[in-house]
Amino acid sequence: MKAVKLSEPNGSVTLEDVEKPTPSDGEILVKMEASGLCYTDVHICDGDWAIVDAKIKRDLTLGHEAIGVIESLGAGVQDLQVGDRVAAPFLRSACGKCKQCRRGEENHCPNATALGMSHDGSHADYVIAVADFVARVPEGLSPEQAAPLACAGLTVFSALRKCGVGVGKKLGVIGIGGQGHYAIQLARVMGATVYAMDVDQEKIELANQLGADKAFMVTEESIIPELAALDMDVVMVTAPSHDAHRLAVGIVSFGGIISLCAVPADETPISMTASIFKAIRYLSQGVGTRQDLSDLLELAATGAIKSHVQTRPLSEAPQALDDLRNRSVVGRVVLVPD
Repeated sequence: MKAVKLSEPNGSVTLEDVEKPTPSDGEILVKMEASGLCYTDVHICDGDWAIVDAKIKRDLTLGHEAIGVIESLGAGVQDLQVGDRVAAPFLRSACGKCKQCRRGEENHCPNATALGMSHDGSHADYVIAVADFVARVPEGLSPEQAAPLACAGLTVFSALRKCGVGVGKKLGVIGIGGQGHYAIQLARVMGATVYAMDVDQEKIELANQLGADKAFMVTEESIIPELAALDMDVVMVTAPSHDAHRLAVGIVSFGGIISLCAVPADETPISMTASIFKAIRYLSQGVGTRQDLSDLLELAATGAIKSHVQTRPLSEAPQALDDLRNRSVVGRVVLVPD
């Protein structure tokens, strides 16, 4: 089978012939139909996150937004069947025993494993997933539409829930990319007023098409007073940019929440003085729970949200990674088998 391989962080990315894997106890073998390309793939390739470097598998198959059909079951798998279409997210497994898991935050389990990071991922013809951590894909939702929901959509959906976004709330979204274009749609469904921000005119146009109440170019600091006057209850950062995080501090309302959904390379200097005087609360978000994923897929199947995607063959993955790295992608890229 074909797989997109990363030799090591900062190493080479190549399309290779590898042996088809066999599921162990509690695992399933999934024949891939669509695999979403995520900026996390770029971070892993570029060695941007020193804090997780030791957890990144060497000779790694990239990818963690997997949609496919189960081809075979490992021993002990009872609730799934061959032929089921499933979504396998970044959260490959969690321990179920730690305090994070016990309080419903399995996505922040310190013992979690991750698809396309600690274990081989989904940019391939087949992927091994843990049966208990996949979700069935509802009828009527195509693999290409579903794939980015397994990370990008899931992250912002869970974050919006955590931040209490709903009727009467004002949400600012900084970065109208893979995550941001879902944040606009989901927040509108939840009843919030949505303000979109980006540095790219094409993405501003996309924000308007998706129903943002107002969209702003944020290339100049002179826009900050106008944005701050909007009194946004929550500002969600979906751009992996230090400037985006600093902007959030400047424009969120007093007592407001900054939702951290995108992780930039290195560390962002943020004013603790401003944070204290404005009583800012920070809520970080790493993907979401299994229940979040199931709920999101069901919502998407109703047509309430749409993935803005372009499909490319698996063989074009190295070029697609470069395009994502160079910020030339609007929406999301989904890789499909050649």
